[in-house]
Amino acid sequence: MGVTENFRNLSKDAQEYLKRSVDDVKMTVIEELSVMVGDLIASMALFLILFVAFLFILVGAVAALALLIGFVPSMVVAGCVLAVVAFVLHTQRARIFTNAIVKHLCRILSVRKEGGDGK
Repeated sequence: MGVTENFRNLSKDAQEYLKRSVDDVKMTVIEELSVMVGDLIASMALFLILFVAFLFILVGAVAALALLIGFVPSMVVAGCVLAVVAFVLHTQRARIFTNAIVKHLCRILSVRKEGGDGK
């Protein structure tokens, strides 16, 4: 066996190693993206359920308040409550939405250490 044969074997081994490394990165990205999409879908479902529940509570509160102060003033109060909720969601949007996405993307792009799970 000559130097040329050793170099060919080394070259084949290096190519195989690179191919397996690329496959590992692909699988890691697929895994992390599926976790991120699953979390996103679960969060959206929870948000929609909570939003519908909030609307039912608000309609009940408007009906009860309408008996005390009238329909129009109670609708104004409900509108103010919705405006406050919208303002709070708007001011906290980075903490609620953006930070979770950034954490997932950082975990996807981070280099995994051997024997660890990258967390």
